[in-house]
Amino acid sequence: MGRNSKKDKRIKYSKGEGGSSAMRVIVVLFFLILFVVGASMFFNQKSALDRVTTRSESLAEKEAAASIENEEAKALMKKVGTDTFTEEMARNELGMVMPGETVYETQN
Repeated sequence: MGRNSKKDKRIKYSKGEGGSSAMRVIVVLFFLILFVVGASMFFNQKSALDRVTTRSESLAEKEAAASIENEEAKALMKKVGTDTFTEEMARNELGMVMPGETVYETQN
């Protein structure tokens, strides 16, 4: 009887495998859903990375332009107090002349 009971158990297990096809479907669906969720997260993160990279490049360009403007402002600040700058502004912006100078205007 010991042998027969082992065969009976094997037979029961082999018959039970037919019922595990539902379990296989559940496992396949689980991994399929897991894959889809993972892929979705990957593409969302890639999209966010692209936006951040674009924004970073834009800010780097603005920073470079601001740096150039800052250097120009520093150079102008150095010139502002000098006599050369004062004379240049008086001549070009205000139309003034030095004593003893004669202004000639030509028509083009």
